[in-house]
Amino acid sequence: MKIIKFFVTLILFFSFAGQGFAFSGISQDYNEKFKFHIFKIDLDKHAKKIHPYVVKDDLKTTRDVFFDNNFMLVVNGGFFDMKTGGAVSYVTQDYKTVSSPFENLNLIQNLASQNRLENVLNRAELRILENEITGDLKFDIDYHFAPIKKGYRIKHSLQAGPMIEPDLDLAKESFVVYDENSIPKAQYTDVLKRRPRTILALKDNNLYIIIFTDFSPVTIGEARRALAKYNFKKIMALDGGGSTSINYKDFEIYSTKGEPRELKSFLVIEK
Repeated sequence: MKIIKFFVTLILFFSFAGQGFAFSGISQDYNEKFKFHIFKIDLDKHAKKIHPYVVKDDLKTTRDVFFDNNFMLVVNGGFFDMKTGGAVSYVTQDYKTVSSPFENLNLIQNLASQNRLENVLNRAELRILENEITGDLKFDIDYHFAPIKKGYRIKHSLQAGPMIEPDLDLAKESFVVYDENSIPKAQYTDVLKRRPRTILALKDNNLYIIIFTDFSPVTIGEARRALAKYNFKKIMALDGGGSTSINYKDFEIYSTKGEPRELKSFLVIEK
């Protein structure tokens, strides 16, 4: 397996830079200018195989989930409490909510006391919508409380945020709190700092996974500008920083000191 371990101080770096490859409707490439990896998934071929995966008991790495389940691809998912393993983001799988911030009562109480609860609950999510008549699947990115298109229901969803396109409003999702002079007085998940990032994008019935490593850490705003030329219809961030990790075939990327971080939720593609 080709492994990319990306630390801030690490010099040795393996990649397929400039050598994109494709396999069964999934292609991988590397953007030389902004130094990010981009995976393009053909939804005509893989829509029915894509879904969230949530660890209920012990946390797991993307590597563990990848090999234990023989998945085609695994990428890190939404936010979680690293101290308790508790959920911070909503996840829906097969029409049922399988992870909710309300499982974490301390979090809910803290957010309510800070007047941030509704904004955090309404953060962006990837939605896999099912046509109630035909069963066809439609992928979308929207806010958690956004209405569902008539005739569809949510089959799967994975929440994280922030929304990057078409809107980028860090205050709306309570990733940044501003003072009366519009100066940031608090930020969350390091959105204003340069960090590794895991990003999802949609365009032309393709799902894209973009990985910024420690060799190309970006703020959320810088990520948006780096992706502008692709003209994606919708873009959102997943958990990032040390959680950023992906396994695909014999290709692995993760960001941590020594071993991949153990996580709560993932987005997976079955074989």
